[in-house]
Amino acid sequence: MTNTAPRTLRALSTVLLAAAAALAGPATASATGQPAATVRPAAAGAAATDFTEVHIWATGVNVRNAASGIPFQTCKTFPSRQNCQVVATVSRTTVTAYCQKQGELVSDSGYSSRWWTYVESPSGPWGWVNNVYITGDEHLAHVSDCTF
Repeated sequence: MTNTAPRTLRALSTVLLAAAAALAGPATASATGQPAATVRPAAAGAAATDFTEVHIWATGVNVRNAASGIPFQTCKTFPSRQNCQVVATVSRTTVTAYCQKQGELVSDSGYSSRWWTYVESPSGPWGWVNNVYITGDEHLAHVSDCTF
């Protein structure tokens, strides 16, 4: 009789890793063409600690992203009001953040920032929010800089 336990464990590990990658991978666009949960990056070695919470202090804050393809790449490269369309609106809430990067300078309520944070809105879509509307400094110490 042969010992199949190592083979079974290896197969189970492969299945679990594949399932985790599928769950963490980018989602497809919705029927409206809006990315449902675009780029929840599944980087090698990414852990749950890659995500953190941030507080949106203002009301009616636009979460911005773009459909797949060139518009999405342009928005991802340089978040701005011109490059990214509104995919959700949030008000005085806590959201999950993945990373932040520099983009268009936004000034509002006496604050200015070139930093944008990639967040998941409570309604589901992921997109960019300028740090002017997030509690904290212009560059958030507890949010990683984007590697994409």
